[in-house]
Amino acid sequence: MTSTPDTVEYKGTCHCGRFQFKLHLFRPLEAVHACHCTLCAKKGYLWLFPAEQEFQVTRGAGELVCYDSSNGGHGEHMFCPTCGTGLSVREHQMPSGEVGMGVNARALVGVNPFKLRVESYTPGNMSHDSSPTELNHIDTDTPSEKIYTGGCHCTAVRLFVQTKPLPEIEVKEDNCSICQRNANICIYPHRSHVTLHGEENLTEYRFGRGFTGHQFCKICGVQLSMKLHGPPQSVVDSLPLEKQEIVKQKLAIVPIRVAVLDGVEWADLKIERTDEGTEGYVVD
Repeated sequence: MTSTPDTVEYKGTCHCGRFQFKLHLFRPLEAVHACHCTLCAKKGYLWLFPAEQEFQVTRGAGELVCYDSSNGGHGEHMFCPTCGTGLSVREHQMPSGEVGMGVNARALVGVNPFKLRVESYTPGNMSHDSSPTELNHIDTDTPSEKIYTGGCHCTAVRLFVQTKPLPEIEVKEDNCSICQRNANICIYPHRSHVTLHGEENLTEYRFGRGFTGHQFCKICGVQLSMKLHGPPQSVVDSLPLEKQEIVKQKLAIVPIRVAVLDGVEWADLKIERTDEGTEGYVVD
């Protein structure tokens, strides 16, 4: 389908540009849907459900990885194996109760997800194991801290984070080009407070200067954390000692996506949101 005076065109892409598509909608995009099943919540999807003739693949047909979670009522989720961007879903329940194809609005170019109206819904066909996790923190020897468990959807990667209760610490979200796609609402614990199991099942995506690696499960596509690499060691060694120490402290941080943690006190979080936008992000 090509654009006509009666349609509105939107372009979409995974972050690395391996897969690209166009939408030719019959009305401007104003609202998206947040599904409350566990997989969609972990991925932070914002769905729109176009008609088949409104969706057109322009690059990378057949390049995506399919994570089939249809047995749990989630459908077949498609994500880029290079950058991890979740792009679409098949056989997923829509707000109407019907089953169809969804497109992740976070992958649209030039669309600010902060400015869309989000309508939440819970699929009626959710299996028991896809229900939201209950608050179940592990006590520690430090009374003011808890251990939050978490992981990807397929459980190939699990993590444990020791921290003060999340409502008491720094939580950030922005809409830069990669964070927009990954729905990054993050906390920033020291690496000594993070335990990761199944690291061999992670893929790391780095772009630009390569200072940050975005780590996602190669099986289900859920991004869990970031690995901070920083500038080359030769550059760090040329800095004054006090700045070298600052770099060392920053690189000891492990940003963790809050959405992959169990039993998060979402209603009590103090999320600092910044609208950095996607200036400078270009895909060929």
